[in-house]
Amino acid sequence: MSLPWRKRLDYRLLRWQARFESSGFDRTAPWGFAVALWVVLLLIGLARSRELSEEAGLASAMQTVWLIGNGLTPDSSVLTHNYLWEQAGYLIYPVAWLADLFPTAITLLVIQSGALALGLVPLWRLGRNVVQLRVGASVAIAFTYGVYSALHAVNLAGFHLEVLALPALLWAVYSGLRGTWVRYGVFIAIVLAARADLGIAVAGLGVLWWVEGKRRAGYLTVAAGLGWAALAIWFIQPEYAGGAYPHIEAFGTYGGDNPFEVLWGVVTSPVTFSQELFSENNFATLVTLLAPVLFLPVAAPRYLMPAVPVYCLYLVADVPAGIFDEAGQTIPITAFIFVALTFGLAKTGRVIVQRVNVDRRLVGALVFTAAVFFVRDSVTSPYEQPWDWGRRDGVDETRLAAGELIPEDAVVRAAPKLLPLLTERTGLFQLTLPNDQNADAPALADEAAEGVNWIIFDLSEVPEWRAEDGGALRVGQFCAQLAGKGWLPVLRERGIIVYTFADVAESMSLPVAFRDAETQAVC
Repeated sequence: MSLPWRKRLDYRLLRWQARFESSGFDRTAPWGFAVALWVVLLLIGLARSRELSEEAGLASAMQTVWLIGNGLTPDSSVLTHNYLWEQAGYLIYPVAWLADLFPTAITLLVIQSGALALGLVPLWRLGRNVVQLRVGASVAIAFTYGVYSALHAVNLAGFHLEVLALPALLWAVYSGLRGTWVRYGVFIAIVLAARADLGIAVAGLGVLWWVEGKRRAGYLTVAAGLGWAALAIWFIQPEYAGGAYPHIEAFGTYGGDNPFEVLWGVVTSPVTFSQELFSENNFATLVTLLAPVLFLPVAAPRYLMPAVPVYCLYLVADVPAGIFDEAGQTIPITAFIFVALTFGLAKTGRVIVQRVNVDRRLVGALVFTAAVFFVRDSVTSPYEQPWDWGRRDGVDETRLAAGELIPEDAVVRAAPKLLPLLTERTGLFQLTLPNDQNADAPALADEAAEGVNWIIFDLSEVPEWRAEDGGALRVGQFCAQLAGKGWLPVLRERGIIVYTFADVAESMSLPVAFRDAETQAVC
């Protein structure tokens, strides 16, 4: 007698489940998922780079690694300071050695997308080998990680060295829970070398070990994290910033000229600190981070807390706001959100045959919620039509032509989208023009011409300047001011205008460009 179809289906599912629960699947599956995510993130990043959507965030890293590769100090003119000024990110040196062997932009994007994807492997092993989740729940966590909006935002925000700390943090947590302390030490060193203030998150991890009963590891981790952060804040970063801590102005609300005085200002102004920390914008940011994971990390607060102190500092710091400006700051909180998610999800299940069985409805809700917030919030949402990225229009082709005009020894000030095309030089500056109807165009032209011998102006960067209510007049004033100082346009097409001096144009046999349909009315 044949079995009913439902029982046959159940038997087949049980056989497949046995295969998925095998050690062989555990060894290969996370790497397969990581490679798939790597390919997706890399293709998206390359597409954005090809259509010239990357700006100073990528250009500054490209110039820095080019400088290091040529035996120079990483004094980036795009950043206007030494790269180590920002966060003592010494990990940029091995990155630069790799970028010296391969095309710079592609190398940086490959490294960044690979680091983001690599975080899946320790996360999978944490769920399977430590928390003992079944495959279904582990796949749901991997899917949630792959569509997490903060992950996609940092992937498209130029190049952030601290991205390398994301998989290192996850591996460090996994290694600490498994007791493999030599590996743990290596991963902690990577985290600290990526960004100095992540030492605070490392110290938080040390507190976690202390709470877990691993006292010696906890003390050593706290000492390493706080010790490196203090060394960078008081000695290393000021060395590259004229003797002062470079980010002191970000905490100007609390007064003081050094980190000690700022810390004292925080302690003596708890109301002000609380008001800034729990502002409406910060509340919305926290909801955006926790909602896609069903707020489940809150069910395991012990594993979320290591990142809270440093992220609170990020939230109260007076820095540029925006999804791409803040992308790098989400690295520590993202790592511990997913660690806490793994433990929080396990707390909702029950142990069956040495594995934690989580209700399929909850797992399904997690996957559904992650997908919904990806569609709503992600910079690579289907609503953004990422499948159309990577195409170049006529303006992009003109930008490429403009970049090819500039000689290697030129000192150039260029519009943001031109910067990644010009990074292999020591003298590269960003042409920053306010998108303001009341902009003082002649004064801005004087600033643009200071200290350079090439200027690339891009009308698409300042759409307000093209408005009918005086926009053409502002552009005309900008061009006339440059012409009055001896600058000549050697390329003028589709709103892209390349200026240099007459003697430079003559030495390169460059003709003076005539106006085209895009610029004749304004310049």
